[in-house]
Amino acid sequence: MEIRHLQMVKEVAASGNLTKAAERLYLTQSALSHQLKEIEGFFNTQLFIRDKKQMRLTEAGAVVLEAAGKILQEVAETKAKVKCLTDKDAGEVRLCTECYTSYHWLSGFLRTYRDVYPKVDVKIDIEATHYAEQHLLENKIDVAILEESNNPKLTYTPLFQDEFMVIVAPDHEWAHRGWVELEEFADQNYIMYNIPEEESSNYKLLFKNRRPRRVYKMTLTEAILEMVKAGMGVAMLPNWVVRPYLRSGELAAVSLTEKRLLRTWYAATLKNKQLPPYTGAFIEKLASYMRELDGYAVMCPA
Repeated sequence: MEIRHLQMVKEVAASGNLTKAAERLYLTQSALSHQLKEIEGFFNTQLFIRDKKQMRLTEAGAVVLEAAGKILQEVAETKAKVKCLTDKDAGEVRLCTECYTSYHWLSGFLRTYRDVYPKVDVKIDIEATHYAEQHLLENKIDVAILEESNNPKLTYTPLFQDEFMVIVAPDHEWAHRGWVELEEFADQNYIMYNIPEEESSNYKLLFKNRRPRRVYKMTLTEAILEMVKAGMGVAMLPNWVVRPYLRSGELAAVSLTEKRLLRTWYAATLKNKQLPPYTGAFIEKLASYMRELDGYAVMCPA
């Protein structure tokens, strides 16, 4: 039995007529009848009841038709996947960042990228967010946007640098200072994203030895900023998040310690994996795009 036999069963069942099925398959009626005899011989049973010009499935024929649908679908999907692997201009880029909220930079970048690679599908693995590096090492994704750059099994391409700032209300006692020290945070209310404290690198940095007076957890960045504006506490966010609020005077930003808290973000890939041209172009164009944005719309805070 061959794929053509399954295609024949599917077409005969759909049309209910040998002549129409033969036309759809670009075969003579004689050739189609011969294929039907072959597959019935393979299963050693009748698959269709010939009723005048109508072809009706037997119970065995219905079983074969169901299997044919699954097999032909699997074959079509396999062909598509292989084509993606062999077509230098078609395929997919599996992407994840190790932050947990914003991919809002992606839509603007994809418009630029798809002008060059319209047949490449970019897929976001949201579930890998907290395990981006591990998923990359297991080849479950192709590109990870990471803060770290010290794994010898990975290749890193710098994307941009941002700074975590202490965000306060304009009338807060820190508002006009150049920086604040870590130990000063224990006397403040702290406003953060709604995640476990042990998963927040900022929280662990600020409160190694003492808890803040009170912790408020918010789901949205906008809610955090509104809480800070209302004088409910202080927050730690990247500079690009709060720039519009700083310009309007609604909020103030202060550096964390005199040395500042700077982060460099990288596009990471497996070092021993040969990347298709469109993945290399994805990273190259992403780095260029981020530089043009000057870090405005990239990662989320930790």
